[in-house]
Amino acid sequence: MKRFTVPLLLLLACVVTLGPGASARSLRSATSSSAYRPDAWIKLCGESNGCTVGPKPPHPWHGNNVYNSTARNQTIKVGLEEAEGIRFWLIFQNDGTSTDTFTVHGCPGTKRFTVNAVLVGFYKNTAWKPQHITDQFKAGTATFKVDPGAHVGITVNIIATTTIQGVSYRCPVTITSAGDPTLSDTVAGIMTTV
Repeated sequence: MKRFTVPLLLLLACVVTLGPGASARSLRSATSSSAYRPDAWIKLCGESNGCTVGPKPPHPWHGNNVYNSTARNQTIKVGLEEAEGIRFWLIFQNDGTSTDTFTVHGCPGTKRFTVNAVLVGFYKNTAWKPQHITDQFKAGTATFKVDPGAHVGITVNIIATTTIQGVSYRCPVTITSAGDPTLSDTVAGIMTTV
Protein backbone atom coordinates (compact mmCIF):
# COMPACT_ATOMS: atom_id res chain seq x y z
CA MET A 1 0.00 0.00 0.00
CA LYS A 2 1.39 3.36 -1.06
CA ARG A 3 1.50 6.35 1.18
CA PHE A 4 0.74 9.76 -0.17
CA THR A 5 2.07 12.84 1.56
CA VAL A 6 -0.31 15.73 1.35
CA PRO A 7 1.40 19.13 1.82
CA LEU A 8 -0.35 21.37 4.23
CA LEU A 9 -0.64 25.07 3.47
CA LEU A 10 -0.49 27.07 6.61
CA LEU A 11 -2.10 30.48 6.37
CA LEU A 12 -1.03 33.06 8.86
CA ALA A 13 -3.28 36.01 9.47
CA CYS A 14 -2.04 39.31 10.83
CA VAL A 15 -4.64 41.23 12.75
CA VAL A 16 -4.16 44.93 13.42
CA THR A 17 -6.39 46.45 16.04
CA LEU A 18 -7.26 50.08 15.46
CA GLY A 19 -8.03 52.39 18.30
CA PRO A 20 -11.18 54.50 18.54
CA GLY A 21 -11.47 57.03 15.71
CA ALA A 22 -8.60 55.50 13.75
CA SER A 23 -8.88 54.61 10.09
CA ALA A 24 -7.03 52.08 8.01
CA ARG A 25 -4.08 53.45 6.02
CA SER A 26 -2.04 51.78 3.33
CA LEU A 27 1.65 51.31 4.01
CA ARG A 28 4.08 52.63 1.40
CA SER A 29 7.69 51.71 1.01
CA ALA A 30 10.07 54.44 2.03
CA THR A 31 11.89 56.19 -0.79
CA SER A 32 14.92 58.41 -0.52
CA SER A 33 14.73 61.92 -1.95
CA SER A 34 16.79 62.89 -4.97
CA ALA A 35 20.30 64.12 -4.26
CA TYR A 36 20.72 67.74 -5.23
CA ARG A 37 24.36 68.79 -5.32
CA PRO A 38 25.25 72.27 -6.60
CA ASP A 39 28.91 71.81 -7.53
CA ALA A 40 30.81 75.02 -8.36
CA TRP A 41 34.23 75.84 -9.83
CA ILE A 42 35.90 79.21 -10.34
CA LYS A 43 38.84 80.70 -12.17
CA LEU A 44 40.24 84.25 -12.09
CA CYS A 45 42.20 85.84 -14.92
CA GLY A 46 43.62 89.35 -15.08
CA GLU A 47 44.65 91.14 -18.24
CA SER A 48 48.26 91.32 -17.10
CA ASN A 49 48.69 87.63 -16.29
CA GLY A 50 46.34 86.32 -18.97
CA CYS A 51 44.73 82.88 -19.11
CA THR A 52 42.03 81.00 -20.90
CA VAL A 53 38.81 79.33 -19.81
CA GLY A 54 39.89 75.82 -20.79
CA PRO A 55 40.42 73.11 -19.97
CA LYS A 56 37.08 72.32 -18.37
CA PRO A 57 36.87 71.58 -14.64
CA PRO A 58 38.12 70.25 -12.41
CA HIS A 59 41.72 71.12 -13.37
CA PRO A 60 43.05 73.79 -13.07
CA TRP A 61 39.87 75.27 -11.66
CA HIS A 62 39.23 75.69 -7.93
CA GLY A 63 36.30 74.06 -6.14
CA ASN A 64 36.25 70.44 -7.26
CA ASN A 65 33.51 68.38 -5.61
CA VAL A 66 33.86 70.03 -2.21
CA TYR A 67 30.57 71.24 -0.80
CA ASN A 68 30.63 73.93 1.87
CA SER A 69 29.30 77.38 2.64
CA THR A 70 32.56 79.11 3.59
CA ALA A 71 34.71 78.66 0.44
CA ARG A 72 37.42 77.09 2.56
CA ASN A 73 39.94 75.47 0.21
CA GLN A 74 37.91 76.89 -2.66
CA THR A 75 39.42 80.36 -2.89
CA ILE A 76 41.65 81.62 -5.66
CA LYS A 77 43.71 84.83 -5.64
CA VAL A 78 44.94 87.14 -8.38
CA GLY A 79 46.87 90.40 -8.50
CA LEU A 80 45.78 93.12 -10.88
CA GLU A 81 46.97 96.54 -11.87
CA GLU A 82 44.89 99.67 -11.32
CA ALA A 83 42.02 100.10 -13.78
CA GLU A 84 42.62 96.56 -14.97
CA GLY A 85 39.74 94.29 -15.86
CA ILE A 86 39.60 90.70 -14.74
CA ARG A 87 37.38 87.80 -15.72
CA PHE A 88 35.80 85.76 -12.96
CA TRP A 89 34.76 82.49 -14.57
CA LEU A 90 32.20 80.36 -12.79
CA ILE A 91 30.90 76.93 -13.71
CA PHE A 92 28.27 75.13 -11.70
CA GLN A 93 26.72 71.72 -12.21
CA ASN A 94 23.72 69.77 -10.96
CA ASP A 95 25.23 66.60 -9.52
CA GLY A 96 21.80 65.32 -8.52
CA THR A 97 19.39 63.00 -10.28
CA SER A 98 16.56 65.49 -10.86
CA THR A 99 16.22 68.87 -12.56
CA ASP A 100 16.81 71.61 -10.01
CA THR A 101 16.77 75.40 -9.80
CA PHE A 102 19.98 76.94 -8.52
CA THR A 103 20.24 80.44 -7.12
CA VAL A 104 23.57 82.15 -7.64
CA HIS A 105 24.33 84.59 -4.83
CA GLY A 106 26.88 86.80 -6.56
CA CYS A 107 29.39 89.33 -5.38
CA PRO A 108 27.91 92.83 -5.89
CA GLY A 109 31.25 94.60 -6.18
CA THR A 110 32.41 97.77 -4.44
CA LYS A 111 33.27 101.34 -5.43
CA ARG A 112 36.81 100.23 -6.15
CA PHE A 113 35.97 96.89 -7.74
CA THR A 114 33.00 97.24 -10.08
CA VAL A 115 31.06 94.29 -11.46
CA ASN A 116 30.26 95.75 -14.87
CA ALA A 117 28.97 92.71 -16.78
CA VAL A 118 27.79 89.17 -16.18
CA LEU A 119 27.59 86.91 -19.22
CA VAL A 120 25.93 83.54 -19.56
CA GLY A 121 28.67 81.45 -21.10
CA PHE A 122 32.31 82.31 -21.57
CA TYR A 123 31.98 85.38 -23.76
CA LYS A 124 34.46 88.24 -23.75
CA ASN A 125 32.27 90.63 -25.75
CA THR A 126 30.25 92.55 -23.15
CA ALA A 127 27.79 93.64 -25.85
CA TRP A 128 26.37 90.10 -25.73
CA LYS A 129 25.39 90.28 -22.09
CA PRO A 130 21.74 90.04 -21.04
CA GLN A 131 21.29 93.02 -18.71
CA HIS A 132 18.82 91.23 -16.44
CA ILE A 133 21.42 88.56 -15.63
CA THR A 134 23.91 91.25 -14.63
CA ASP A 135 21.32 92.98 -12.45
CA GLN A 136 20.22 89.71 -10.85
CA PHE A 137 23.79 88.65 -10.15
CA LYS A 138 24.62 91.94 -8.42
CA ALA A 139 21.46 91.62 -6.32
CA GLY A 140 22.25 88.01 -5.48
CA THR A 141 19.12 86.57 -7.06
CA ALA A 142 20.20 85.07 -10.38
CA THR A 143 18.42 81.75 -10.85
CA PHE A 144 19.03 78.97 -13.34
CA LYS A 145 17.13 75.77 -14.06
CA VAL A 146 19.69 72.99 -14.41
CA ASP A 147 19.14 69.45 -15.64
CA PRO A 148 20.93 66.50 -13.98
CA GLY A 149 24.61 66.49 -14.92
CA ALA A 150 24.33 69.75 -16.88
CA HIS A 151 26.86 72.59 -16.60
CA VAL A 152 26.14 76.32 -16.62
CA GLY A 153 28.97 78.73 -17.35
CA ILE A 154 29.10 82.40 -16.33
CA THR A 155 31.65 85.10 -16.99
CA VAL A 156 31.81 87.99 -14.52
CA ASN A 157 33.76 91.06 -15.63
CA ILE A 158 35.21 93.11 -12.76
CA ILE A 159 37.08 96.39 -13.18
CA ALA A 160 39.55 97.63 -10.57
CA THR A 161 39.08 101.40 -10.46
CA THR A 162 41.26 102.06 -7.42
CA THR A 163 44.64 103.77 -7.73
CA ILE A 164 45.76 102.55 -4.31
CA GLN A 165 48.09 99.55 -4.23
CA GLY A 166 47.47 96.61 -1.92
CA VAL A 167 43.69 96.97 -1.85
CA SER A 168 41.85 93.64 -1.85
CA TYR A 169 38.34 92.56 -2.60
CA ARG A 170 36.95 89.15 -1.70
CA CYS A 171 34.25 88.03 -4.09
CA PRO A 172 32.34 85.00 -2.76
CA VAL A 173 29.73 83.22 -4.87
CA THR A 174 27.33 80.73 -3.31
CA ILE A 175 25.18 78.29 -5.27
CA THR A 176 22.07 77.07 -3.45
CA SER A 177 19.63 74.33 -4.39
CA ALA A 178 15.85 74.81 -4.55
CA GLY A 179 15.40 71.05 -4.38
CA ASP A 180 17.31 70.84 -1.11
CA PRO A 181 17.96 74.23 0.54
CA THR A 182 20.31 72.59 3.06
CA LEU A 183 22.89 72.05 0.30
CA SER A 184 25.10 74.85 -0.94
CA ASP A 185 28.54 75.34 -2.42
CA THR A 186 30.61 78.50 -2.06
CA VAL A 187 33.66 79.53 -4.06
CA ALA A 188 35.54 82.82 -3.74
CA GLY A 189 38.02 84.98 -5.58
CA ILE A 190 40.32 87.53 -3.94
CA MET A 191 41.56 90.38 -6.14
CA THR A 192 44.41 92.58 -4.92
CA THR A 193 45.79 95.66 -6.66
CA VAL A 194 49.56 95.55 -7.15
